[in-house]
Amino acid sequence: MCDKGYPVQIGVGDDAASVEIEEGSLVVTTDMLIGGIHFFSDASAEQIGKKAVVVNLSDLAAMGAKPLGLVYSIGAPGDTDVEFIPDILQAMNSTAREYGAYLIGGDLNEAKELIISGTALGTAKEDELLLRSGAKPGDIVAVTGELGASIAATKAVMSGVSLEDKESLKRAFFEPVARVEEGRVLSESGKVNSAIDITDGLAANLWQISRMSGVKLIVDEDKFPINKAAREFAEEQAIDMDEIVLFGGEDFELIFTVRSEAWDDLSEKLLDLGTEATKIGVVEEGSGVFIERGEGPEMLSDRGYEHFLG
Repeated sequence: MCDKGYPVQIGVGDDAASVEIEEGSLVVTTDMLIGGIHFFSDASAEQIGKKAVVVNLSDLAAMGAKPLGLVYSIGAPGDTDVEFIPDILQAMNSTAREYGAYLIGGDLNEAKELIISGTALGTAKEDELLLRSGAKPGDIVAVTGELGASIAATKAVMSGVSLEDKESLKRAFFEPVARVEEGRVLSESGKVNSAIDITDGLAANLWQISRMSGVKLIVDEDKFPINKAAREFAEEQAIDMDEIVLFGGEDFELIFTVRSEAWDDLSEKLLDLGTEATKIGVVEEGSGVFIERGEGPEMLSDRGYEHFLG
């Protein structure tokens, strides 16, 4: 995958970069969170620390990598409570340990607002790395878990709607999950041709696979595994479901394309982890992303999550 003498296997354009090492591949990703954009001003140190880790590990999951460690640079206003940063770091480390990784270092500086920039390191065998560019005609398009809970929870909090009686939305907002084990199952199967995590919204991330793989994706709206509480919230607030499911973001689920003959076995292995995967479409020759809606397929808009702007 890499040229002789040049150790970079995968560079810009995927969920993470990959560098050749003696044991296979060192997988590296980075993400930045900014106060007022990626989390609310009253977010707790635990919530901030957990999300900072999950957003980075989700990229490793999409590559099928095993996490090793994370480093963070944190910028904070000078009047920040003296215990707030150590509490964030504690939350980061405890979350990292949940995924078999460690918080291994970083830097602290003063800034006008809270800024957290993280880098996650993982390992994988070179021939097991999952890319956005491998989807092939005949593949099944599938997603892990449910869609819409995270953006529905965000919109609820922004509009002053309590999450107390909406447990699944509450979990999505306060306890996001990176599908690390699921990513390893996908990569080790040898049958998954492409993958990406849902951070920018289902539509935008499908388009990324389509463009980078040079294929056409057709998905069926009726097959989307929409979170029940997210659907109910959208109906209560008269919010278009497309804004929740297609153009929201930060579900941290995995979209992947898999050879059709391998679907039954792979979905069973994911179920063994407690994660249900759902077939939502197919890969065909051509280009673009299309959605089946009653009267036939129509091209899906290539847009997605724009932070808290909807």
